[in-house]
Amino acid sequence: MMKKYLINILIIHYAYLFGDTTIVAFDNVHQFFGGSGNYRTIIDTIQFPDTNSDYSEIIMTLALECPTGGCDPWDRKAKISVMHLNDWFEIGRYVTPYGVECGWSFDVTDYRSLLTGEVPLRSYIDTWVQPGWLVNIQFNFISGVPEYPFTTVRNVWNYDYVVYGDTTNPVNISSVTQYIPSDAQNVNLRMTTTGHGQGNTENAAEFSLKIHDIFLNGEFSYFHNFWRDDCGSNDCSPQNGTWQYNRAGFCPGDKVIPQDFNLLEHVLVGNNVTMDYVLEDYINYCSPNNPDCVSGVTCSLCDYNNSGHTEPYYYIGSHLIMHTESYHTNADAFFEISGQDESSGALDIYFENYVDIYGVQFNLELEGIELSDINFQECSGGRAEESGWTMCVNDSGLVIGFSQGTGAPIPGGEGLLTQISWSSQNYSEVSGNISISNLQLSGYFGNEISFEVGDPVFIESGLNTGGNTLLPTEHRLHAAYPNPFNPVLNIPFDIGKTSSVNLNIFDTNGRLIETLIKDQIMIPGSHIVEWIAESHASGVYFYSLMTGEYYNTKKVILIK
Repeated sequence: MMKKYLINILIIHYAYLFGDTTIVAFDNVHQFFGGSGNYRTIIDTIQFPDTNSDYSEIIMTLALECPTGGCDPWDRKAKISVMHLNDWFEIGRYVTPYGVECGWSFDVTDYRSLLTGEVPLRSYIDTWVQPGWLVNIQFNFISGVPEYPFTTVRNVWNYDYVVYGDTTNPVNISSVTQYIPSDAQNVNLRMTTTGHGQGNTENAAEFSLKIHDIFLNGEFSYFHNFWRDDCGSNDCSPQNGTWQYNRAGFCPGDKVIPQDFNLLEHVLVGNNVTMDYVLEDYINYCSPNNPDCVSGVTCSLCDYNNSGHTEPYYYIGSHLIMHTESYHTNADAFFEISGQDESSGALDIYFENYVDIYGVQFNLELEGIELSDINFQECSGGRAEESGWTMCVNDSGLVIGFSQGTGAPIPGGEGLLTQISWSSQNYSEVSGNISISNLQLSGYFGNEISFEVGDPVFIESGLNTGGNTLLPTEHRLHAAYPNPFNPVLNIPFDIGKTSSVNLNIFDTNGRLIETLIKDQIMIPGSHIVEWIAESHASGVYFYSLMTGEYYNTKKVILIK
């Protein structure tokens, strides 16, 4: 019991001296298995400070106490995680001691962007006995100026059970491609790998030294040697059991120490990096799935547990930790209305993505104004156009973007997604908060894409002065809407000076389908012409605007 009190005293003393804010997350929470149920995992919502920009460090302290009946007599893997944007982020891993009380502190400052407001906190201990553990967790926020203004955290690999050495179940750790922001000052790949299992071939994966490789953009970059050779000097010892033996990635009764690998030694900011994690070749000849396993020869018995050996496996967690000068999302993508062109009123849509995006859809909402009173004209420019995408906006403010023909995604990056032109129809002046809503993203083969959306921004039309609509000064063909359509298509265009105008529809073979305007003299102004395509089949069509000095063609899709 003396150790328990010393641990608690040290935690309180630390918080008193250094912590301006202390958050008690778990207070003697009982984690166990058996009897009344399975409480190996406990989740609770914790109220952290709404902002932590005034704290230089964040320290998480953990203390394990013995419940009635004594502590779990075995070393169990355990971890603490927080949820952010419906994804779990591991912020600390440890292995319980053999049947004695203990505690540790974790520097979780790099996870500051996850530890604000109401946050689900999860404690997991892989215990299989009823006594289990009493768990105490608290967070100490230490006043001061952060070393870096912003920190972005990205999950990379998270595998709770990677079977090792089974020829019928080969290791399959996926390649991961992530974008590195252009203002990143530090970029670390943080690896937390522990090996488990014993009594099999070479005592893998817990009691054998295996070095794993990290490849960046297809090139070998780092050895990941996570062997622990200091278990005999464990601060939580003496314990029961085999605590003094060296292990792969951990010591019983100790926190797991992650390893950071500096990616900026091998890659440049403002670029994508593809990461691969490759395990050393190994075959477990004791596996019952191995056809070459021979009882009494390769193993005492070709079976798990009954012969005293267990399946070797790795417990792998990893993050990208990026320190930046400006804010970046922890999600897969971030959208916001970043500004308005003062000359045209066009809206700039900013887009930041860490993974490839294959499709996007969202609504624009303008506070206090019906979008039917706004004439949305076209989407143009930006990263969408650079990637060969079609970006469309209809009269209800629905914006759709997708790849035409090639199926190419928008690769990871940051900057202008597209610019949306618009004007007022019924108001002499339009102003208010405009926002992005109902955002939907498509990833590779429809995989889930997490996202954040920026706050609404105040805009004003910039297109109307004194109640008089400014006339266009040049010819321009805008994006038709809706697109896709059925069967009515609105085709907006500007005439900058009095001209003879032709507006035609063509099919994909270049054949003239319909003429909407023929040699008509038109004065400067903005116009919208309807094409009613009831008599035409579904497919791709082109509409073209031609004057004596201007010609432009755009694509639309008819879907019936």
